[in-house]
Amino acid sequence: MRVILLQDVKGTGKTGDVLEVKDGYGRNYLIPRGLASEATVAKEREIADQKARDKKRIEKERAQMTELAATLKDRVVEVTARVGEGGRLFGAVTNADVAKALESMGVKIDRKKISLDPLKHMGQTTARIHLYPGIETDITVQVVAE
Repeated sequence: MRVILLQDVKGTGKTGDVLEVKDGYGRNYLIPRGLASEATVAKEREIADQKARDKKRIEKERAQMTELAATLKDRVVEVTARVGEGGRLFGAVTNADVAKALESMGVKIDRKKISLDPLKHMGQTTARIHLYPGIETDITVQVVAE
């Protein structure tokens, strides 16, 4: 019996896989639990089209992130903060502050994608931005007095 998996099934396959399974396994376990549906030519074609669309979308996102990484590479981002004696900050500069500074420059990046230890002194440091799996870039964060 040919089935199309609707969910990941441990030991059997992943969502969207078209598999040949034993009749009893398909009819008595997979289909009644909503884990699979019987494969038809139309459904197989639909799954193939969906996979092609997903692959094209992923390639497009990857290209955009590669371009963004090239744009951000070695860019200096200035973050202003209140400063006390000896160049020590009131509070700390965090990845959220860097995300706000980048957004003011016209680049919207989620703060969770920025790796930065909280800064408590004025000066420069490097922050790593994880844009996409396998695509990372470094920026320079310059903390200046308000």
